[in-house]
Amino acid sequence: MDKLLEEKFPEILIVDDDSSVVIALHKVLQDIGRIRFASTASQALEMINGTRPDLILLDVELPDINGLKLCIMLKQDVETASIPVLFITSKIETGFEEKVFDAGASDFITKPLKPRVVAARVQTHLAYHKALVQLNKLAHTDSLSGLANRLSFDEQLDIEFRRARRQQEPLSIVMIDIDEFKKYNDYFGHVAGDDCIKAIGRGLNKITKRPADFAARFGGEEFSLILPNTDKRGADVLIGSLMSTISDLAIKHAPEAIYPIVTVSVGFSTLEPMQCDFSTIAPLDVVSAADKALYQSKHDGRNRYSYQALEV
Repeated sequence: MDKLLEEKFPEILIVDDDSSVVIALHKVLQDIGRIRFASTASQALEMINGTRPDLILLDVELPDINGLKLCIMLKQDVETASIPVLFITSKIETGFEEKVFDAGASDFITKPLKPRVVAARVQTHLAYHKALVQLNKLAHTDSLSGLANRLSFDEQLDIEFRRARRQQEPLSIVMIDIDEFKKYNDYFGHVAGDDCIKAIGRGLNKITKRPADFAARFGGEEFSLILPNTDKRGADVLIGSLMSTISDLAIKHAPEAIYPIVTVSVGFSTLEPMQCDFSTIAPLDVVSAADKALYQSKHDGRNRYSYQALEV
């Protein structure tokens, strides 16, 4: 129970080099969320990259980077764009409000701080942010399998592709298809077919243990995995585990199917940064290569996996 409450406690990051302001804000907000603070923009960015806050209270004037510039940087990054930013300022010059909202901030609070006003605005924006996160999760989740949906896959692929390019790390994409699923549906019915998809989804969740690994229902009876910082060898090991996991489910297949239990065909491809030119490669090129490998597996008799090198 304590763990559950801790997980629901929002993360609030205060970015201000005035210790008196930090102390005052901590006193007001300590019962609303878990408080962290940074005195510079660079320190704030490091902390944000470590743990995403649910809300940021940001001073306009910082020692290294202007708060407005920092806010713009956060809003231009897809990984931090949704975090609500509330500015803290003592200067309300002409056009200030326009600058704040043009930078992407949600609101601003003026000094001297009024505890009840600060608490009310923080709680309002936290509640709004939580509601948006929940709606976004629903929009990005496949209701049947419980995995991410195709929309979520496309967005995550773009994020991980750019990360691989930036950090020069490998990225593997895996495409998975339930073998002869139409025969299964025709024989057992669509309710049983739905149960089969759910079981496969649970299997994928079981083998994607790292926080960065991403499993999605690509559509119909097809699934996909995004494996950041995973080379060909690492993907090969995980897929071997996947094949065993699906086999262990021992889901009885239709009598006319090739195999007596439900199996999957798998294809994968790996982007190796040192062996490719990012200026000529798009994220979907890796998916296309994995898809070709998938069809090779199906052509070779199903219930197996194949690799397709990325054309560079």
